[in-house]
Amino acid sequence: MIDALGARPGVPHPGGRLAGARGRRHRLEPWLGSAVLPAALIVGDGVVDRMFGRTDGMFGLWFPGIGKAVMLADPGLVRDVFRAPGGVIDSAEANRVQEPVIGPQGLGRLDGQEHRRLREIMAPAIRNRVSARLRAATEKLAQQVADRCPAGTPFALRPRLHAALMDAILDVTLGVDPARRHAWREPLRELFRRADSYEITVRYALRRAGGMALWPSYHRAKESCDRLIYDEISRRRREGEGDDLLGVLMRARDERGARLTDQVLRDQVMSMIAGARTTTATGLAWAFERVVRHPEALRRLSAESDEGTSDVYATAVAYEALRVRPPVAFFGRVVRLPFELGGRVLAPGTTIIVHLRSLHHDPGLYPDPAAFRPERWLGRRPGGYGWMPFGGGSHTCLGDRLAVMQMKAFLRVFTRSLELSPAEPADEQIRWKAVSNSPGSDCRLIAQPRR
Repeated sequence: MIDALGARPGVPHPGGRLAGARGRRHRLEPWLGSAVLPAALIVGDGVVDRMFGRTDGMFGLWFPGIGKAVMLADPGLVRDVFRAPGGVIDSAEANRVQEPVIGPQGLGRLDGQEHRRLREIMAPAIRNRVSARLRAATEKLAQQVADRCPAGTPFALRPRLHAALMDAILDVTLGVDPARRHAWREPLRELFRRADSYEITVRYALRRAGGMALWPSYHRAKESCDRLIYDEISRRRREGEGDDLLGVLMRARDERGARLTDQVLRDQVMSMIAGARTTTATGLAWAFERVVRHPEALRRLSAESDEGTSDVYATAVAYEALRVRPPVAFFGRVVRLPFELGGRVLAPGTTIIVHLRSLHHDPGLYPDPAAFRPERWLGRRPGGYGWMPFGGGSHTCLGDRLAVMQMKAFLRVFTRSLELSPAEPADEQIRWKAVSNSPGSDCRLIAQPRR
């Protein structure tokens, strides 16, 4: 027998972090679960953690624009999702929430053979050619940002990181030189200002009622960005593809010798820009927000940066910041065939939402999980299903290594050049907007040049 939520009465949760009977809570659970995320916007993520504690790391909810869903924070359950047989779980459908920015043909929105083919084209370009080019430019860029920080005056670091890393990704993705970047900055800033807003969350949920279609300012910003990208593609077709990521994609051919369409090219460019701006820049802002509030970690990072022969501790700081404050709030999957998970049978069409911050705070994996301890990662690399800031499986972000490399470069340059301290002693609150977690005060710091 299966109850209204798809749970088999009396079947225990396999390997959950908390044990306990859930039978009496099932009828109210989807109502309570649906209230959790709105409540979290008001009172913080503690309400999410308490719900997970009452439901063994998984609870049902109904989400506007998505419908029936379950939310997970248990590594064992996440493992079961990723190990599901082919055809049972759709890895791309839940990423439709990214469509307003990356488009319908972005790598994260594709699945199956089409996804594999495009990933095979992009992976060597990003992890070899783009990586080498970006590595060479990142330290220089980081030094420029550090040199422009006001001395002794509180300032917000996150907007500066967003601007700098957008310039970097424009260079390696599109080869946009400094003289032309001003034409790109404002349209992109306008589009991402809407993509980061609470408004897009509401409008996307109401998209079937015209929430997205009837949004003139968003469409103007998107069309301005699209025009820049399509003009660049057209110019390349006339004058030569170039040696950046766009050039690599333009030269690619499928098994029939066909090129990627302009729409596919556009969507991959926007995917890279969005990833650099959201995941890398926000993850780096959190790394600074955390490390300046932990003097011993800051001291060790500065000493390593001064020595200049290793980045082991900078790597650990980056890993721990991405664990304790993942910049992406959620990732999801959609059930295609009936799927048993944690004693429930999930019906086709159910969205599985992984709540990353709660996943990363599993006490079975991380003793004192809320503590910022880079030492956890000394001599150890992230693995398994308890550290997933870049997603996982076949849809792991292709820019994961680039993001960590850039984070380390900025951490080293800043701590070598500046004495850093927080503008306020209290931790910055997590500000959840759309699908991202940002520092509530945009990482406000005080910097003094080191002598």
